Amino acid sequence: MAGKRAPAAVRGAFTLAELLVVIAILAAIGGMAFPCLRMAVRAAIACSCRNNLRQVGIAALLYADDWNQCLPAKGNLGVEDPDRSPAWFCRLPAYCDSDNVLQRVRIFQCAGFSWHGPTLFTNATPKSFKMNAYLDGGGRPANYVLGSAPDESEMVLFVDAVARETGMGQWGHAVFSAIDDSRHPGRVNVLYCDGHASATIMSPKNRDWKHAMKWTSERWVKPRE
Repeated sequence: MAGKRAPAAVRGAFTLAELLVVIAILAAIGGMAFPCLRMAVRAAIACSCRNNLRQVGIAALLYADDWNQCLPAKGNLGVEDPDRSPAWFCRLPAYCDSDNVLQRVRIFQCAGFSWHGPTLFTNATPKSFKMNAYLDGGGRPANYVLGSAPDESEMVLFVDAVARETGMGQWGHAVFSAIDDSRHPGRVNVLYCDGHASATIMSPKNRDWKHAMKWTSERWVKPRE
């Protein structure tokens, strides 16, 4: 006589209370992880932006090597023909080691700025990096000459700035009111005249960008003839 088969083990199921506990735990973990993820994304964007600025700095220094230590100008200076314009946004793209115009746009724009227009970086392209508008003040040359100030490592060359579709966004020069701290909350990225890039803590009181960073030097040196 065959023995009786043992009854199969009954498989338990989650109760509603257990399911709610699991959902609550997952929600709590997600709530803690999301701010960290957002901070990591912001840090990555800021780092990529600084890397772009460093490459802009390299292009500017290479240009200066070819032009007797003169940097390109902050704007067209009345010359609208891109082939003859002295503006940095016309002269520097040729110094990038890439024939990919999409890559050129990325180099000359903040990583946190979204641009969906033409891929070629031109006069009309909104610019999220802008050149210090005050380097040629006080009768100084339109093309800043490297070595004209002993404190170039502290003096702004390019900075995060407004990049709207029209108006100020297309200008290539940064005035005090053009600084944009919205892409990297708490700071802006700066490229200095000696070619190094860093993050400058910002949002000064009363948005006093004039005194938040060094725009000009108190010790100008007469350029070499």
